[in-house]
Amino acid sequence: MLNALIIGVMSTSGVATICAQPATAQKIETWERLDKRLKTQVYQLNVGIKMRVKGGLYAYLTDLSPKYRYPVFGTSSDDKGFRVVGSGSSFPIKTGGTDRTYFLTNRHVVDSGEGIVRECERFFAAMRLHAQQSAGFSDAEHRYKDLLNIVNLSQKKDMSAAERSVYQSTVDAIWDCYENNLSLRADPQRVQFQRYFAAAGVQSETGFFLHACGPVSQQAVQAKLFKVARLEGDPDLAVLFVDNPAISKLEFDTVEPTEGQEIQVIGYPLASDQIDFDSGQYYAPTFSTGRISRVAPRLLQVDAPVSTGNSGGPVISQRGKVLGVIVRRASTQQKLGSEIIQTELPNFGGAITVQSVRTFAPELFGKSR
Repeated sequence: MLNALIIGVMSTSGVATICAQPATAQKIETWERLDKRLKTQVYQLNVGIKMRVKGGLYAYLTDLSPKYRYPVFGTSSDDKGFRVVGSGSSFPIKTGGTDRTYFLTNRHVVDSGEGIVRECERFFAAMRLHAQQSAGFSDAEHRYKDLLNIVNLSQKKDMSAAERSVYQSTVDAIWDCYENNLSLRADPQRVQFQRYFAAAGVQSETGFFLHACGPVSQQAVQAKLFKVARLEGDPDLAVLFVDNPAISKLEFDTVEPTEGQEIQVIGYPLASDQIDFDSGQYYAPTFSTGRISRVAPRLLQVDAPVSTGNSGGPVISQRGKVLGVIVRRASTQQKLGSEIIQTELPNFGGAITVQSVRTFAPELFGKSR
């Protein structure tokens, strides 16, 4: 999801030197004319995960536990495909290579499934330990299979009162087992956790599905991960690729951005789907016009509306070229009693500069222009 930012705090990733170019160097086009072309060049990125556990079973998020409201994962021998766990925006960019097409987006978009995968690992590690602790006169493996069957009641539509009682007490007991034995508090060195995590055999696979503007029946392009920011100080970026060099690509603008410059932010904000009753039938990007309100070494501040789902989308100049990659919106925080209320400021967004992208992936873009 799109990161929130407290006013006054900015990301400091990558390095760039900003210097203004004469306005006469710009070739301006009307947004109406540009948008007809740009509409086909910005994609919705859906991130899906597929999880498996030992025994050839696929694991799926099915419920929340009554006590902690922690995730409950049912299992099935059937592969039901990828489950979408996050989405954002992405766009193909022109690089020095000709054999593939590379797409830019944010790290936090491609990492959308990490939280669910970690919870799945905890749940099944705890189930393994709870099986051992509660085996009684049966062996632990037999008890583990019993627990799997009980947990799978979460997928049953017409549970009886007795089944519901057993199910709820069981999933609470599994998470109690985790909290008391395998959590960071109980097992700071993670020795116990690693033992039962290995016994559970949780494995995950992430899929990246790019949807071009058009009907939902149109087949998605499945991309692979080329590079993602992992080092401290790296910008919040990720690069995907597809083995199709024929996709129409956007280009970086060679004219430096300036404060007050008119721009557009293009992407797939979730808010657009909330007001469009037919949004489930097609993919279509949203265009938001604004201006650059600040040019910083690593970040462009824009006043165009930015919200969840815009992450990874481009900031476009009136030359039809990329000035930055949307990464965050701003927010303010207010303490109300013991609760902190966060309010988004949608017209106060940030984008990673082109030079920061070049520095992040010099093998594709080079360190200098």
